[in-house]
Amino acid sequence: MNFKDLNLYFYAKMIAIAAIVILFLTRTPVWSLIEQGIRPVIYAFIIAYILDYCVRYFEKKLKLNRVISIIITFAIFISIIVLFGALVVPRVVETVSILINSIGKVDINLEDIFRQDFNNMYLNEIQQSIVNAVTPMLQKLTNATGSAVLLLVNEIQKITSGLISFVVALIISVYMLAEKNDLVARLKRFIFAYFDDQHSNWIMNTSQKAHYIFKDFVVGKLLDSFIIGVLSFVVLSFFNFEFKLLIAIIIGITNMIPYFGPFLGAVPASIITYIGAPHTPVNVLWILLIILIIQQLDGWVIGPMILGDSVGVSAFWIILAVTIGGATFGVLGMFLGVPVLVLIKTLLEDDIQKKLYVKGYEGLEEKNIRMSRKSKS
Repeated sequence: MNFKDLNLYFYAKMIAIAAIVILFLTRTPVWSLIEQGIRPVIYAFIIAYILDYCVRYFEKKLKLNRVISIIITFAIFISIIVLFGALVVPRVVETVSILINSIGKVDINLEDIFRQDFNNMYLNEIQQSIVNAVTPMLQKLTNATGSAVLLLVNEIQKITSGLISFVVALIISVYMLAEKNDLVARLKRFIFAYFDDQHSNWIMNTSQKAHYIFKDFVVGKLLDSFIIGVLSFVVLSFFNFEFKLLIAIIIGITNMIPYFGPFLGAVPASIITYIGAPHTPVNVLWILLIILIIQQLDGWVIGPMILGDSVGVSAFWIILAVTIGGATFGVLGMFLGVPVLVLIKTLLEDDIQKKLYVKGYEGLEEKNIRMSRKSKS
């Protein structure tokens, strides 16, 4: 290789970017200080990114100017937040308080729940194994009442700080939406000024792909999870379940995590159901059945109708993305891991396709590869 052909300036920039990423991953004190400053900006970008769809709808469909569209969008957004805070939050807080008080009153005796005496010795062994495994867990949950109260008190300061950051982010997002064209134009000028044409076009193309992937998945998944949460609340209200609002919120939030979401939501929903009605443990089976039916409805009808083929990868890749994302960045990583993996996979497949075409291997092994509709088009 001729070292004169190497673009050292480009690789120096890539090393600098990698250093920033490593700094972020290692969570050094320096990054913690920087993060406190840029956190409201990140929140503002997320808010502006999501609300921009609503702003553009008013601009294109209702032919309103951008300022009026932004005002209407934020009026609707703030109204939803106020309505949620006035109607839902107090009921959730009340439910959590009742739940905490109920935990200490629950008489944990799984022998009464599984008092059925099976004639088969193997079934009796399985029954006893379940009792021995679950009893310590529930006893620890009962003893954790005081710790839960202290935890809530300690979290008040974080909640207050987060609320202030949210208000600041809300204000910044207004200016981001108002000056969207100016910010995008300046960013584009910066890219083409400091990168050569090839890399600049690659960055713009990658940004466009990322936009479409995140738009389809994130916005679609938010809408899908909202519908699932509302549907769960309606069904649980119909069957008059205790703590139905809290359970519906848990189901809706965990539904945002692909594949693992229903399992993650079923565990706390089952525990809450049992604490709400410890003398009727059969309700736990009913809540699990309801969650199963709702998730099947989501998987076969609601999800495909809203998300379509926005994911475009098989179950293996989704599970891999959720696992790695969750292990690295927690719940947020489990949610965003899928669109990030889809973006990386799309870029890699495009590059592989180009290199195979140059080498004369176009179409190699394509019949054995599962291709999404978007990849084929």
